[in-house]
Amino acid sequence: MEKKNIHGGNIYKFAAAKGIVPSSVVDFSANINPLGMSAVAKEALLAGVDGCIHYPDPGEESLRRVSANVFGVSADMIYFGNGAAELLYSLTRLHTLRKAYVPEPGFSEYREAAGTAGLTVVGYAMKKESCKQGYRFTPDYEYLEKQLTEEREPVIVFLGNPNNPDGSLVQPEEVLRLAKAATKTNSLIMVDESFIEFTDSSTSMRSYITTQPQLVVLHSLTKFYAIPGLRLGMLFYGGWAHRDELTSYIPAWSVNHLAQCYGQAALLDTRYQELSRTTVMTEKEYLHDAFNAFPFIKTSHPSVNFMLCRWLPTTPSIYDIIEYLADKAVLIRDCAAYEGLGTGWFRVAVKDRDANNLLIHYIKEFAYEHNLFSTTWTD
Repeated sequence: MEKKNIHGGNIYKFAAAKGIVPSSVVDFSANINPLGMSAVAKEALLAGVDGCIHYPDPGEESLRRVSANVFGVSADMIYFGNGAAELLYSLTRLHTLRKAYVPEPGFSEYREAAGTAGLTVVGYAMKKESCKQGYRFTPDYEYLEKQLTEEREPVIVFLGNPNNPDGSLVQPEEVLRLAKAATKTNSLIMVDESFIEFTDSSTSMRSYITTQPQLVVLHSLTKFYAIPGLRLGMLFYGGWAHRDELTSYIPAWSVNHLAQCYGQAALLDTRYQELSRTTVMTEKEYLHDAFNAFPFIKTSHPSVNFMLCRWLPTTPSIYDIIEYLADKAVLIRDCAAYEGLGTGWFRVAVKDRDANNLLIHYIKEFAYEHNLFSTTWTD
């Protein structure tokens, strides 16, 4: 039975269909650090292999101490999971919750997790406007505050910071207003900061969890530290009302031994962190400028390591360019299935200069073949 794929291209299935090795695929559909794994943390992972003969530390004590120090959060306010997704599914199971508000567009697993837990799912539209640099998306804070005020039972509101797939960042003062409104029914505001380390973290809500018991911050080490195949997620929560129940939903030995070895070493590798942010900052602007020069593509200005784009022509269609790139073993993410977007929208990850230039080259090649530079395209 094939499981759903909601995180971008399945390079193994794609490579098998094309008769090529997975390593030959240039995958712009998954938003992973273009530098790859931390070399220092990789050494720690390899050194820890022999420890796999033992069960992993169920309390993640070493990783917990390092994380508390690095993130400035009390150790007893950190929960670890086998990727952020496991924590997301655990959170939505809290017995008091009745409804979930999810952003549209937004990460599909908010809706999946809430639905699996039996919650009523309500989508709220991200406000979209055109600006000089493309599109800008903003959560509808006024709508969410009104709903929280009118609710009679506990709900959970999901916010992406940055939001996937558009990369918008929250306004902390607005989130704090929502957290205040959430106290009326003991509702929760969950801010997903899985990509926050690609930014300067100035909008992070993590520091507020000790004073805002309605606030929950989800964090992933998968994206920034390039370990989607290893899995490691964190959740920061300062409230005590759900502590025991939330802990009970996270399986024992959820974080394997190698993930713990890699995680604590990666969190201390400040050189890798600085180089990663510098690289992404440079390459996202380079990729955005190149895409902005295409009259047939309109973009959202990237805040992190991915960029949401819209393909303007109807002929050739977005599926024609996706197929063209696939024949070159290059994958981009079709975003038609995202609520609030539709046909024509796609997302590309920010990769290194060589890979970015390859993508730009193939799009130009396709555009010249179809005379796309000779036409004025409108949104």
